[in-house]
This record gives sequence, C-alpha cells and structure tokens, in this order.
Amino acid sequence: MLVLDQSHINRVRDALWQRSGGGASVMVGSGFSRNALKTRPDVKALPMWDELAREMSHELYPQEAGGPSALDGPLRLAQEYKTAFGRNHLHRFLQQLVRDEDFRPGGIHTRLLRLPWRDVFTTNWDTLLERTQTSVAERAYSVVRNMNEIPLANRPRIVKLHGSFPAYFPLIFTEEDYRTYPTKFAPFVNTVQQAMMESVFCLIGFSGDDPNFLQWSGWVRDNLGDAAPKIYLAGWLDLSSHRRRMLGDRNVVPIDLARHPKAGEWPEHLRHDYATKWILHTLERGQPYDVTNWPSPTAQVPAELPAYLEPIEVVTSDTPKEEPSPSSSSSESGSTGDSVRQTLDVWAHNRKIYPGWLVVPGSARSGLSWNTREWEPHVLRALPNFTPVERLNAVRELVWRREILLEPLSVELESAAEEALKLIDCQRRSIDGIANPGIQWTTVREAWWTIALALVTVARHRFNRDSFDRRIAAVSPFLQDHPDVDYRIRHERCLWAVYSMDFETLDDLLKDWQPENCDPAWMIRKAALLFEIGRGDEATSLARHALTTIREMPADNRSLAGPSREGWALYSVARFEDVQVVSKRWNELAPLECNALMEKRHITDALKSEGETEEAPSFDLGTQRGQHLRFSNVRSQDTAHRAIRLSEGAGLPPLSGGAESLSMNVATEILRLAAEKLSVSDSEMAIRLVLRVCTDDKDKTLRRILSRPRVAALPADLVKSLAEICQRVIAYALPRISGTRAYPVSWIERMRLVIEILSRLVLRLEPDMAEIMFGKALGSGLIKGGFPCKRAVI
Repeated sequence: MLVLDQSHINRVRDALWQRSGGGASVMVGSGFSRNALKTRPDVKALPMWDELAREMSHELYPQEAGGPSALDGPLRLAQEYKTAFGRNHLHRFLQQLVRDEDFRPGGIHTRLLRLPWRDVFTTNWDTLLERTQTSVAERAYSVVRNMNEIPLANRPRIVKLHGSFPAYFPLIFTEEDYRTYPTKFAPFVNTVQQAMMESVFCLIGFSGDDPNFLQWSGWVRDNLGDAAPKIYLAGWLDLSSHRRRMLGDRNVVPIDLARHPKAGEWPEHLRHDYATKWILHTLERGQPYDVTNWPSPTAQVPAELPAYLEPIEVVTSDTPKEEPSPSSSSSESGSTGDSVRQTLDVWAHNRKIYPGWLVVPGSARSGLSWNTREWEPHVLRALPNFTPVERLNAVRELVWRREILLEPLSVELESAAEEALKLIDCQRRSIDGIANPGIQWTTVREAWWTIALALVTVARHRFNRDSFDRRIAAVSPFLQDHPDVDYRIRHERCLWAVYSMDFETLDDLLKDWQPENCDPAWMIRKAALLFEIGRGDEATSLARHALTTIREMPADNRSLAGPSREGWALYSVARFEDVQVVSKRWNELAPLECNALMEKRHITDALKSEGETEEAPSFDLGTQRGQHLRFSNVRSQDTAHRAIRLSEGAGLPPLSGGAESLSMNVATEILRLAAEKLSVSDSEMAIRLVLRVCTDDKDKTLRRILSRPRVAALPADLVKSLAEICQRVIAYALPRISGTRAYPVSWIERMRLVIEILSRLVLRLEPDMAEIMFGKALGSGLIKGGFPCKRAVI
C-alpha cells in the first residue's frame, strides 16, 4: 500500500531527475531548519512562528502574558514591535532568538542539496543551507543574498528571499514588509515566479498556515491568475478535507505525510522529522541509471530505508549487467559453451539498452573493445555447438559491438558471419533447409540484416565489387523491415562511388535519396557527401535541417541519441557558425559524453601516437634524398580503419579547395593520418584516401604514400584501376573548370592532384595503355608539345 499522495510526490521526483527540461525547484521553510544539529546540549531549538509571536507579545505586552498573540498574527505583532522599538531592535531581537551560530547543518541538509534541484529558494534567515555546501562536492551552488546578486549567480542557486544573518538586511518579518515586498523586492518575486512557471515547484518545511507560504502562494496567484502552475506542498500537514479543497482552489497540491500508512505509529515529536526523511528517500530513489556510464552497471547504493518509513516507491529501470572476463567466466562455469552463452546473454541485454550514441565515446570504448576482443575467439570456437539461430545471434552480438566500436571485422568473424547467414533463409522461413514457422522470425530477420549490412561494408573497404554487389543483393529483400536497411544500402552505394571517384553515379544516387523523414544521422551523412562533391548550398541546407530535427527530438533519460547526433552535426554547420558558439555547445554536451570535438581528438591522438611518419624521398630521380618512413608495430591499421568509419558514420566531409573550416580540418586531418598508417598494410585504401583528401600535387601525404618504391611495389591490377579512376576524375572535372561557377571543392586543385598521381602511375602501365592515355591527354588539351598546358596547372 502506497501513500495516498504518492502520485503527487512522483510528479516532483520525475521532474527532479529529468535530464533536460525545466526540472524541479524547491522552497525551504522554517520547519526544515528544525533538522539542524545543536553545537551544545543546552541550546534551545530554533523557534517556530508561534514562538516568535509569544516572545514579541511578552515584550510588547508584559502585563498581559501574551494575550494579544492569540488574536493578532505574528506579522501584525512584528509590525507593532518595529513601530515600538525600531527596525534595528527588531533585527537584534530575531538574532537573539534565532541563534544561527548555535546550530550546524544536519545530514538532511546535505541530502537535500545533493538532489539535482534547478534552484533552492528559502525564506529562512539562518545560514544552514549555505554552510551545507562544503559537504556537497557533486553540486556547486551560487548563493544569492540580495537582489544585486541575481544576475551574477549561476544555477543551481541558493536564493535567500527574506534576508540573511548576519548582515543582509532587512529581514522580512513585518506586515508592512510583506505588503510592500512585491514592489521593493520585485526581482526576487519575478525569480520565484519564473521558477514556478518553468519547473515543478515544491515547498518543504512549511505548514498550511505558514505566513510565508500564504504570502508566496498568494503573490503567484495574484500575478499569474489562470496561468499559475501547481505548487506542491510536502510535509506533515495533517489537513482536513476542507483545508485540502481550499488549497486545491489556490493551485496548491498537498503531499500530506499524515496520510502515510504508518503515520499512526510515528512518535508525535518525530512526525515532521519522519515526514521530511520520507520525502528525501522518495526523491533519492527516483534517480534513474546514468546512461553515460554504459555499459558499466550502476554503482549507486541508496541510503538504507528504515522500516518505519516504508513503503517507498522505487523507480526501476533497465541497467547494464556486469560483463564477465573470459578468465573468470571460464573458471566459474562448467564448460566453455556455458560461459559463452552466459556472456552472450549479458551482451544482448546491454545492447538492448545501448543509449544510442552515434559514436561510442572514448570513456566506454576501451573497456568494451578489450572485452569484445578477449571473448571473440571463445565465441567463435563455441559456434559449432550452437543451433543455427543461436549461431546467428552470437555472431550478431560480435558484429554489433564491432560496428559501434568502428572496428573492422576480423577474417574469422567475417567467415563465421557468412556461414551463419547461409544456414537461415528468412524469405522461406527455413533453417538449414527445413521450414520452421514456429520461431520469432521478426527477431531472426533483424539479426540477419544487421550482420549482412556489416558484411557489405567489409566488401566495400576491400574494394571487392563482386562481393559488394552480391552482399547488397542478399540484404535487399529486407528493405521494408526497417528504414535503416534502405538508407544503409543507399549510403554504401554512395560511398562506393566516392572512393571510386565516380561523381556522375554519385550525383544520380544522391538525387534519388531523400532521407528527410528518418533518423537525422542519415541527413548528416548525405550532407557530407554533398559537401565533398561541391554542392555546398544543398549540403548546408540539409545539415541545418538535420540539426533542427535533432534538437526537436524529445528528451529521454534512457537515450543519448539526440545529444550525440547534435554533437557530430555541429561539424557540418561549424564552417558557417561562430566557432566559439559551437565550442560552447560542445562543452555543454560533454557531461553526456557527446562532445564530438573531444572524441575526434581521441582518434587523432591515437593515430599520431602510433609511430611517427617522417619525410619520404622525392619521387623524381636525381634529387636530394629525404628522410625515410618509420612505422610502429602497434595495431595502427585498426585505429586507421576506425578513423575512416568515423568520417563515414558521423558524416564528416573531407573538403578541399583551401576551405579553412572546422569540418574540413577534422575529416581531412584524420583521413590523412589514416592514409599514412595504411600505406603498408592497405595501400589501395591509402591511395584512395589520398585522392579524396589531398589538396594539391605537392602534398606531403601524396609524396610519402606514392613514393617511387611504393609505386613500384603496387600490384599491376591496382595500378590499372587507379589510373582509370584518375581518368574518370579528369573527364568529370574538365567541363567544370571552365566558366565562372564557384565550387566549394575546387575541381582545378583536384585536377592537379589526379594529374600528379597519374604521372606517377603511368610508369607502371602497359605501353599500349600509356599510349592511349597520352592520346586522351593531347585530345583534351591537358598537354601541348609534351608539356602540361597552363589550364591544367592554374
């Protein structure tokens, strides 16, 4: 059985832990200060309103033993006291009764400030909340004691609305103070009203007849009228049904702990204390799993719940499971197959609650990558003992992790993936040739096309056209299963055209691809391709539309898909925006592990740290010999492939033509470094990257990767295909050089580049092919009398 007002405290709790949006604010009343700790045993408790009234009445009417206090409220008595003795005497009177120095903050104060309030307001004069800050390391509060400090303070703030000891006067206490407060202290009133309008507002430490509560709720009602939001009043209130209805008419929602199932068992002198503790326990247990820690399980242990406070509703959410290491799992399980199955179950669970980063941040990548690499051989060895569906799912888990890590599939995993797909025919719903309609084919189909799409990328990166086309054809029947299947195939075909410098085909593919009504990541990727081929206006428009769409995505505590996509989309618009504004936004996204600038630096630093690339010898004979190449034996090729996948998946366009934009610098830098690292292990990818990112014929990266020894070592078939690519670029670029049309990607510079590359490759071509190429050059006007014409070298 829950508390009768449970739904109302849940409203505050859920708003409090909402990652974005208004959140929740709290106003703390004098009742909360009763939780302070005494510095000495003989110290009297902090006075409440009725006690203040009695003491004033004694001084004003000593002969009447406090009689007028029963008729006049404390504000009227305070007004009389000020009139009789003056403001200074009133302040001394309050300081003598509210002895701030005799108390120190208690654990409840610390727990209150550890909650992620948008702002903390207080009508109390004591400094307990300010002094609590030293024990709250995880949140830095600004303290506002007077109106002049409001514009200078950053959220979260502790706002002292009614003055503060020892010297921030006046202390708001008299009837006249309250009457003139909205005028004299309008900035404070506006600040509170703004918080009430923008966040869920909760009052703690007030009673239903507290003068502060009555005044503040009245001001809000008077100023905002029908637009006034609900105010939540929480504590031991012990309200009658008539009083509850009256509060409801004033837009106040009571959370009355006098209605707690065990309230009758609470000692009378501890009721307010227990009520406050129940409120804090409830709010604390609303904290969801912090998805930025994925895939690590939660390490948060809520405070122990005393039995007398039960029941308290606990917010449950899916959290990652601990991923076992191969050594510990193998020793604890009866067999390797059992330990593999247990690990795969954990992986599947963690995959389903993946927070949706477009690129796994560095904070999660290293551990995830190590765990995947360590388990992969164990999983692959166990596959023959699995059923076909189990095998498919096991491969899917490995492939999915490799994909989000931007890592290439190993040869062994690729082979296992091919075998797993062959065993299952999703169109005929058969397994190993036998019809099986009884399984969950929707789940099987998703695993099948997930693996198949990863194999398409493998074939493209190997530039194996037959395998690429075959794998595209195999996954095409799944186009209607999910939009990502269609868009992934379109993107893969576009990337094949990009690496082949087949710009005519790329133009046609891009015209036929309309990714506006889908995951905005596809818009970012298409915009990158548009940038690369010189269609800057279209690219800019699409990138900005993508950014707008991303920012309109609803906030979700369980997902970081929106912030992650925004972080990477900022690169596409950075060249047209103030760099400081973009950098500031990246810093704001950093707590969500969505700072794309930092993630790019992680990739770049990894590439730079894996051995230094020095100056290569000149290609031309007879010139002075430069320095040699030096390579590291670290897995630099894996880091290089990760950089390539990053540029493709995050939509980072390698722009040329001297564009000094942030996006150009990012993609060009990481792809240059990747080309350097792959110049030995994957020379074809390295040279194709040179064609994409180098900007002129004197480029150092070009000279290193296409040095005379390296060109001499290239396979003849590769030399021929690269020469054909160069000719294709020349044919496409020539008509675009003439005229006055401006291109963000300079075709003149691209022409310079491919002519230089072709001049190096031609030495390896068969004589008849070289003669044909020479003839084409003469016919196109690229050379005259054996020398390049001016047009080609402008």
